Amino acid sequence: MDKTLQRHRTRRHPLYKEGVSQIAHAYSEDPKKQRHLLGQWLKFCIWSISQDGDRLDTLESVTREHIIRYGRYLKAEFLNGNYASTAAPLGYLSALNTIMKAIRGDTWQSVSPRQDCGLIAVSCIPKRKPALGQDGLPDLAELAGYLLALQAALGVDLREALSLDLKQALTEGRRTGFVTVASWRSGTRRKVPCRPIAVQALGQAIAARRLQKRLPKPMAYDDFVAAHRKLAARTGYSINTARGVYVRERYQELTGLPAPVVSGLAQAAHRQALADHTGKTLSEAKSWDKHTRHRIAKEIGVLGIEPLNAYLDPRVQTHTPLAEQETL
Repeated sequence: MDKTLQRHRTRRHPLYKEGVSQIAHAYSEDPKKQRHLLGQWLKFCIWSISQDGDRLDTLESVTREHIIRYGRYLKAEFLNGNYASTAAPLGYLSALNTIMKAIRGDTWQSVSPRQDCGLIAVSCIPKRKPALGQDGLPDLAELAGYLLALQAALGVDLREALSLDLKQALTEGRRTGFVTVASWRSGTRRKVPCRPIAVQALGQAIAARRLQKRLPKPMAYDDFVAAHRKLAARTGYSINTARGVYVRERYQELTGLPAPVVSGLAQAAHRQALADHTGKTLSEAKSWDKHTRHRIAKEIGVLGIEPLNAYLDPRVQTHTPLAEQETL
């Protein structure tokens, strides 16, 4: 279903409407907090209605178990590469706990992201491009190496890289300057710029004849993902953040300046630098930054610019031992 239509239908659902009424009442004196919680409530309702249909149609029917299921879904989305770190899923769960406390009061038992959902604080955004050498690596890991290169060059997630018709993509990219990528979640097609580095990544994958000949069988998919993750860790990468290289490169290509996470500038200082670089006013620079993020979000197939924050903006990093990360 089209995402715009899905949001429209969700807003008409009684579960969403009842939650909006309660949130608006509880945070009537804090519009900023109210807007944030309404956005998180919409995300939860979209997921809930798609999973349970009309069985979950009132606030009374929302139980702690439903929130835990949502948390485990967010963990799966992180593992599939749809979040650069667990910061966003952790924030979503925190917002839902806040909403349910406002509605249920002291009777609400908060859902623990770690204990109940298996979500721990992980941020492994790569600082540089990894070397993708294959010496001594097993065949399965070599395949993963080509996938990492495709993810970084085209901004695709793991499943999209696996399902890509390489020869067709290379032909289209050379002819039009874009590659058509189909979202594995919705089937929605999007156009991704085919930069020289993408032509190189596609050509190497075709020459090796690995992606098309060695696609993992369904029963071996988990083993393949494990090998992919191990190679990523060895090269300073992550299965969840391979697209971070694409996001940061595109940001610099479009604005002429490195992303704040690369330059180390705070948000205000970065916007001032952007204004100085482009000759725009500070307000225009802020709008240009937002427009650029929306453009990149569209290219990598995510809704809104919030998922890009972990790729582009500096934040306090939580260093988690690799062994603990691999339990996710």
